[in-house]
Amino acid sequence: MPQAILHTYDSNEAAVPVDATNPIPIYDVVTPRFRDAPFSADYMWALAYGGRLFTASDAAAGDLVTGQTSFANTTPTFLLNVPAGTVALPLSVDLAQSGVVAGGAVDVLMEVDRVNRFSTGGVSEKVFSPRPSDVGSQCTLRSGATALAGYGIRVWGATIGQDVSPAEGAVQGPFWKPSIPHFISGPGAFLVFTYAATTGPSWLWSIAWAEWPASELSSVLHGALS
Repeated sequence: MPQAILHTYDSNEAAVPVDATNPIPIYDVVTPRFRDAPFSADYMWALAYGGRLFTASDAAAGDLVTGQTSFANTTPTFLLNVPAGTVALPLSVDLAQSGVVAGGAVDVLMEVDRVNRFSTGGVSEKVFSPRPSDVGSQCTLRSGATALAGYGIRVWGATIGQDVSPAEGAVQGPFWKPSIPHFISGPGAFLVFTYAATTGPSWLWSIAWAEWPASELSSVLHGALS
C-alpha cells in the first residue's frame, strides 16, 4: 500500500508520534489543518483512501438472502473466500431480519478458517470499494455456496428471536464487529451460518473487510506500528 495514504492534505504538518500510547497513526486533532479546519485521520481512513476496504451486499438494494433450516458445516449462508497471496481482515457483519419470519429461534455463527473452504455454487455477491484502487478485491463473497467440510474456529455466535417487526421492540440484528483482529491469510475463509427450524431466516445484510496482497502486509503493519 502506498505510504502516501498515511498523510493528510497538508504534508507539512507532522502526525502524532506512534508509540505505545498511540499504536496506530492517528493524526493530531489540532494539526494538520485542511481548508483552515482541524483534520484527523486514523488508520481506517488510510485503508479506505488506499482502496483496501470492501463491502459486499446484494446487487439490488431490496434483495434478501435466506439462511438455512439446520446447521451443516457445508452450507454457510455467507462465505468470504480468501485466495492464496491475499490477506483479509473481517471488519463487520450487519444482518437484519426481513421478509418471511423464520420458523423458530435463529442461530447465527461466524467462523474463520486457514484453509480453502469454498467448494461450488452460490451467488457471487456485489463487492464495492469506497475508493477503487488498481488492485481491487481479490476475495469473493458468496451467498448460498456449498463449502468443503471442516472447522477453523468460531469467533462469534448467538441465538436471537425470530422477528421482522421493530414495532414489537425486537433488536434487529445482529450487528457484529470483531473485538480483536482476525487476519485470514489465503487460502482461507470467513463463514457465516444462519439457520432456523422449518423456515430459514431472511436477511437484509452487508459484510465488510479489509484486504492486502500478502507481500505488502508486513510493510504496512511495520509502517503503522513502528
